[in-house]
Amino acid sequence: MTFDSTKKLKELGYDIYYYKEPGIEPQVVNRRFSDFESFKNVEKNSLYITEQKLYVHQYQTYLKLSEGHNIILKSGTGSGKTEAWLLYALEKHKKVLVIYPTLALANDQIRRLKEYSTYIGFKLEGIDAKRRSEAYKNGFTTSKLRNKLSEADILVTNPAFLLTDLKRWASNSRSCVLIGFLPNIDLVVIDELDFYGPREIALLISMLKILRLITGKIFQIAILTATLGNPKEMASILTEINTLPTSIIDGKPFRVPNNVIIILGKNLRKIWNILRENEELILSVPGIGNDVKDALEDFEVFRNNVYKIVQIARGLQISVPNIYIDPIEILQRYLDDNGVTLVFTRSIARAEELSRKLRMCLPEDERIKVASHHHLISKELRERIEAMARTGEVKIVFSPRTLSQGIDIGTIIRIVHIGLPEDVREFHQREGRKGRRKDIDFTESIIIPGSLWDRELLSRGVDVLKQWMELPLENVIVNKDNKYGKLLVALFKFVSNKFSLEKDEVELLKELGLIEGNLLSSRGKRTWHNINFYEFAPPFGIKRIKILNGKEKYLEDISFIDLVE
Repeated sequence: MTFDSTKKLKELGYDIYYYKEPGIEPQVVNRRFSDFESFKNVEKNSLYITEQKLYVHQYQTYLKLSEGHNIILKSGTGSGKTEAWLLYALEKHKKVLVIYPTLALANDQIRRLKEYSTYIGFKLEGIDAKRRSEAYKNGFTTSKLRNKLSEADILVTNPAFLLTDLKRWASNSRSCVLIGFLPNIDLVVIDELDFYGPREIALLISMLKILRLITGKIFQIAILTATLGNPKEMASILTEINTLPTSIIDGKPFRVPNNVIIILGKNLRKIWNILRENEELILSVPGIGNDVKDALEDFEVFRNNVYKIVQIARGLQISVPNIYIDPIEILQRYLDDNGVTLVFTRSIARAEELSRKLRMCLPEDERIKVASHHHLISKELRERIEAMARTGEVKIVFSPRTLSQGIDIGTIIRIVHIGLPEDVREFHQREGRKGRRKDIDFTESIIIPGSLWDRELLSRGVDVLKQWMELPLENVIVNKDNKYGKLLVALFKFVSNKFSLEKDEVELLKELGLIEGNLLSSRGKRTWHNINFYEFAPPFGIKRIKILNGKEKYLEDISFIDLVE
């Protein structure tokens, strides 16, 4: 049973704004996974999904892929998008290349798919820069690694590694580790399309075109996303790439009932009394609204507009105490809860500060229950923290962003936002980490104001903050004529010297000064070197040194994008 925060917060003396969101579950069809050949021999208690009925959008995806279509599946968090294409791949014995946007998400999906492979018997491999490096350290040659990957039924990677390996193929195909697998692919899956910006989407489309060039075969494409503003445009792009019809399928998300709690503060009645003593001065302000007058007369009205009224009072030089909220006092209550509480902050420094303070409140043997998760922590330790959260050893995890996208820990029952993100998309991504299991009774979303953005929203009243949180996701828009993607294809063809360039591709390279006759110019070489997935920069990590107690320690290299974050 999930711990109910509303009661404890009131016991601690906090005023809160609270409302409930109903649960959502997609419609099902009258077919279970165990009705399909690939799941028939799986014992009922081995895989939870075996006896579950398929959601309508899962079954539609299976049918359309079976008819030879591409699919665009638009469906929210926890709706089983992975199982939708996996069922088709298993039933029809298809080789699949799966592209996930981040290392954390790719690792999480590999773990999830491995569970299926244990009982169903398909061969799964994952490859990224880290795994490639580890393979070489363990004695693999490029040839041996290539052979190992070529035997996979399902191969999981990320777009940054795929683009780098495609560039290797163009420059020197012998160093490409995917070349044994790629010619045999039947299906390419791009998950979490809504994670990407316009530049990355253009590169993904270009990589599909390049895969079509080097494989020489028609493979199906599945796009999975929570939102897409122009799915028909994307459908026409996919059909143009492989000549197959593209079906657009919509599905609902899965969500258990959720309690939303905005923590307003602890000393509000004291502040209210101070302001009531200055009521005459406040109401003398020209143009003051009735809402302010009502707030000074009714504590409940004041409570829901406290940030707005305090802002007015301070503008009149009235001395008002700061609104008091102690995150540590609140978070301590969750250390013995059944599930995991994930705490999002606006920075790594804030995540570390709160994590350290909370650990210091605990006996030595209980400090393992609290962890931080961000890019200054090694990948191995992050993966260990994720595993410990799944088993219940870790109860509270602080993260600025690394856990906000796609990863499915499963045991997360509560999201605490210490400072809201400035865009709705990241807020929804954070929220999507919780309540992904049917056996969870309810979840909680807790907002602790911690930034200028929160206070700006709250200064307009809690109703405005609620409206902001309930805004739909911004639509992802696909631009068919994006020239950045066109540039990648043109450079790939030119460097590989195996494919004819279109007239407009040659003109683009000349216009940008990237070629001189039959060779790349110095600018062209630099562009080819720097055109990478998440940044236009060299494909090398940034060197980092951590200085602790006067001693230097080298940390893992990170990308430019992670350094900025």
